Amino acid sequence: MCQSINKKKAVLDAKIDTSASALRLHLLEKELEDLEAKVRATKQRIQEEKDLIAGSRQEAEALTSELKADLAELSNLSKQVVPGADEDDEAVLVEVDRIRLDAIAAIDAFLQ
Repeated sequence: MCQSINKKKAVLDAKIDTSASALRLHLLEKELEDLEAKVRATKQRIQEEKDLIAGSRQEAEALTSELKADLAELSNLSKQVVPGADEDDEAVLVEVDRIRLDAIAAIDAFLQ
């Protein structure tokens, strides 16, 4: 009977001694804390990537708007080009150059 009581007492003592269980619980809680920290860090990196993507989209939209404005300006400039033959333009330039040379010659003659 004493042996039986001693065995039961040993089992009871083992059940009462929760230090091993407490250690396992502490390790599990620490593991959970580490995992939660990793989750927070991952969420932060995800948000940073989303912000980067959003910024890139905004920059792309701004550049697209600038490009459209430049193309519109170019289109307007091309409409301002006076159509005609190059020979007509060259004749005007020759005439203007002749007038310039006559003016220089007149100034030289006046100064002498």
